[in-house]
Amino acid sequence: MRAILFVLGLLVLFSNLFAQATTCDVNAETCTFTVTMNIAFFGASDDYIANAKNEIENVWNNAGGQPFTAGECKCEFKVVVNTQKVTSCSPPPANSHCIEVTSFASNPPRATNGSTYYGYMYPPGVSTKDGLKGWWSDGMSGPAPGGGNYNDFAHEAGHMMGLEDGDGGIMSATNTGPTQANVDEVVRDVCKGKKCPDRCCCGNGVVEGGKGEQCDPVANPNGCGASDACCPYCCQCKARQCDPEAGEYGTKEECESNCKEEGGVQYTCAYSYWTGCWVCVFSGAERIDPQFSATGIREAPRCGEPIDANRTSTEKPPLAVGDVAEEIRGVPGVSYFFGNEKVNFYVEGFGDYFVVFADGEVVEAGEGELPDRTMNVYTDENTLYGLYYGEITPMEALKTGRLRYEGVGFFEGFKFWLGDLMFNMFVPYSGPREREITETVLTYPR
Repeated sequence: MRAILFVLGLLVLFSNLFAQATTCDVNAETCTFTVTMNIAFFGASDDYIANAKNEIENVWNNAGGQPFTAGECKCEFKVVVNTQKVTSCSPPPANSHCIEVTSFASNPPRATNGSTYYGYMYPPGVSTKDGLKGWWSDGMSGPAPGGGNYNDFAHEAGHMMGLEDGDGGIMSATNTGPTQANVDEVVRDVCKGKKCPDRCCCGNGVVEGGKGEQCDPVANPNGCGASDACCPYCCQCKARQCDPEAGEYGTKEECESNCKEEGGVQYTCAYSYWTGCWVCVFSGAERIDPQFSATGIREAPRCGEPIDANRTSTEKPPLAVGDVAEEIRGVPGVSYFFGNEKVNFYVEGFGDYFVVFADGEVVEAGEGELPDRTMNVYTDENTLYGLYYGEITPMEALKTGRLRYEGVGFFEGFKFWLGDLMFNMFVPYSGPREREITETVLTYPR
């Protein structure tokens, strides 16, 4: 019996050690490489784990900038970190890397030769799929000379994706970020033969017959006949179907002759790469709707599938500011501000609007300002419609400063100042933030 239990224990141990803790998937629909790391923590606080996850994802996903791409057709590269807390790393949990966290002051991580580090991965210390064990400290990602922080968590994550010290970028200097060469190596070694599909080349401005394309919606000419449109999902020609009653026209001239100001609202003609039609939309929609952008090709629906009705509306969204105000009211820690307030929304690039709340509900909304307002809200056009279409959350807009509010008058001003202070201190947020920039270079270890 003891022998059987011993063998079973060894099987569990080795299945945990060699389970897939780092995986790679390619989504042909969204043209995305997603590398997922499962990391278990022993001895770490919730804040420590959240900070590690956020740093790894933000740094490797280049938060605040253009994401990295991989493959000939340039699929987006994305890193996702799943975390859990465990009571021991001996043995490590299945399908996970396991990290023990201690105090650097009293029990710093040590290598096998006795050298101390802020963070250390046990030999071999590098893996493209198997679970690794690591010893990290509370000194990880501390302040760097000259300002900013080191990206130690993101550096160690590089080891979990098969990168070694000295591979350049963040693997050579922990206060920097990944390079394209780092990303290419991760995709090569972790994704192991998985490729960015040919379909994802559709929209690169070149008609590539070798990839099965008849056309390209961004090319000029696009490769289709005058009465056809180029489907942006698969670069195949199809009959153009434009509905004038919906504000869609076959030519720019026809659109402009029918697209007029209405009710004080300005309209403009924009070319839809998704339909091949010229569309009469309210001014500003052409800057925020991906169907009118050459970079929004990959968001197009499959050929023949209908486009989201919200996306093709030729009318200004009714009470858009009022709808957004309703969403903001639902944010924990902020909702009590919107009981019985008269709010002016100042939307850069769009105009001034007002919303009136009574007992927490929107009872009136419209264009212009209220002279007796009790609250001001400041944002911009892209944020407003990002909130309206659900592309960003009210919490993200508030925490990143894309949406700001203030009380009007001494009493209201003090109430909102105090409430905002409490909101920033006690309402948690773990979403994307602007990347920290450092000015010094220090290789690992330090």
